[in-house]
Amino acid sequence: MKCRAKKLDGASVFPASSVDVPSAFSFCARCAGVEEPTFSLKQSPCPHCGCFGNLNRHSRSVGNDPLRASGQSFRGQRVFCSNRGRRGGCGRTFSLVLADVLPRHTMTASLLWRWLVKLLAGFSLKAAAEKLRLPFALETVYRLRRGLRQCLASVRTRLCREQSPPASGQTNPLLQTVEHLRQVFSDSECPPAAFQLHFQRPLLG
Repeated sequence: MKCRAKKLDGASVFPASSVDVPSAFSFCARCAGVEEPTFSLKQSPCPHCGCFGNLNRHSRSVGNDPLRASGQSFRGQRVFCSNRGRRGGCGRTFSLVLADVLPRHTMTASLLWRWLVKLLAGFSLKAAAEKLRLPFALETVYRLRRGLRQCLASVRTRLCREQSPPASGQTNPLLQTVEHLRQVFSDSECPPAAFQLHFQRPLLG
């Protein structure tokens, strides 16, 4: 049975804007400043095959959270596009994660944004981490910055699809990108989460 493909709309979990190649991750909102439905699969298409009505939840996703006493937090849901019986799905699975989650990283998007804002304000990497009292070793913060630098090209390409970069007095490409991110998602309290929700791509690749 072939599935009936429909055009994506704003009511689905996976916004249509700027989605190019299917990702192993899809994002839904549960973050301040990001207003979209959370885990509403009935009216949402599979990001791989585009079919509606075949998505089933089959396991929860949890991860480390140094800010919680339990040490873990709910991060999202594994989803199966059912091809069993007379269902017309593709049989593939993907991770549906909260917009505030940075896949494969313990740090959240909102905490990352607070740190980036400090860097933009002129704090050194170490001073920004200490000011926010980040619950990570300084080596972890340096690795995070290195990861951000490595994915700048793809992030800036997607941002330029939406708006031209603002005039900037910054010479650091990372800080220029932070300014661009803030401009494109100026209505959001957490631009990194808004980026992931809008483009359906992890900010950190």
